[in-house]
Amino acid sequence: MNIKRLLLAVFCSLIVWILIMQYLFCPKFSFETAHPFSGTIFYNPYDSINEFYWRKCNFHAHSHAWHGFANGNGTSADIYHAYDSMKYAVHCVSDYQKINTDFSSTPGFIPAYEHGYNISKTHQLVLGASKVLWLDYLFPQSLDNKQNILNHLSADPDNVVIIDHPADYYGYSATDFKYLTDYNCIEVLSRFALSLSRWDSALSNGHPAFVVGNDDVHDIFLKETLGKMCTWVNVPIVKGNTVLNALKTGRSYGMIIGNSKKTLPELKRFEIIHDTVSIAMTQPAAQITFTGQNGKALASYRNTASSKYIIKPEDHYIRTTIEYENGPKIFLNPVFRHDKMGIMRRPTPIDVQKTFIFRSIGVVLLIGWLFMALLFSLSNINLRKITNELHLPKMRQ
Repeated sequence: MNIKRLLLAVFCSLIVWILIMQYLFCPKFSFETAHPFSGTIFYNPYDSINEFYWRKCNFHAHSHAWHGFANGNGTSADIYHAYDSMKYAVHCVSDYQKINTDFSSTPGFIPAYEHGYNISKTHQLVLGASKVLWLDYLFPQSLDNKQNILNHLSADPDNVVIIDHPADYYGYSATDFKYLTDYNCIEVLSRFALSLSRWDSALSNGHPAFVVGNDDVHDIFLKETLGKMCTWVNVPIVKGNTVLNALKTGRSYGMIIGNSKKTLPELKRFEIIHDTVSIAMTQPAAQITFTGQNGKALASYRNTASSKYIIKPEDHYIRTTIEYENGPKIFLNPVFRHDKMGIMRRPTPIDVQKTFIFRSIGVVLLIGWLFMALLFSLSNINLRKITNELHLPKMRQ
């Protein structure tokens, strides 16, 4: 037996197995035709907020893990003390495929990890998890691959599933968000990418997705990467379950802090009275913008701490952006239409027939490949001789 032939056959078989597992054995889903939010009632995530209960959070930071292979510098203690010194109420260590429990006894501790080891940076942040999901798809992912991962991550109802930096690299396209379900939030604000188009795509197609902002720091000693993006949650007591519930229900907002050293503005009031959205901030803003279907700007007001918008019949959702001169930029969660059902996340069913067909094709291809690989590794004749004996046509040079 030729050892080189055997090793080559094993390596090629491994690649073929990975490809077949990803593209043929993965479940196929019946993605529904997208529909915008509809109904006579608007869901308002801020209807029960208290202006004194806003807590600053960062859910995405990497420590030195996996012997440095996972691109992280600094210990969990370094991360804890850095964010604690900046008055963050919640700050998670979210290493790749690893839950760090070093500070599990501290108030507000939330177990977290970043899922994904594929080449396209199709990553998800999982908060509240008790174990790590090791299933992933190595090569550029199909829509079915992405949905299957989200289904597994959201199987535990206690988890908060956040789609990480979707506009970074080839993680998720805006078209993906027309169809994907079974997640809670989108990391719209990241120093690696701003993903507003992805967020508006999800909202325009009737998927309730809430904003998250994170530093996604990989080196805690690079001070210029700390305290630049954050998420604010409205909770009376800083406890893991209350923070997670605030994220699930949208009682939160994202902020680009930038280099501001001033006291940060906060949301004071957000109401919907009849057909009018009314908003008030703790500080006057340079501009307040209301955005709707397909990311269209609906109205904008300058140099004010409060503003109103009259809802029109064609408005399916409305999200608000508050900008400050040379300072922070705030992205509020959307208000959206519903019909007495509140937050409804439509699960995506598996297409059983299509899944069976693709898996059957995969089995046939796998058996055929294994037969050829075995023949190749055990044979003492070269491939050209095999080709001649099988009377296969020669390739032109």
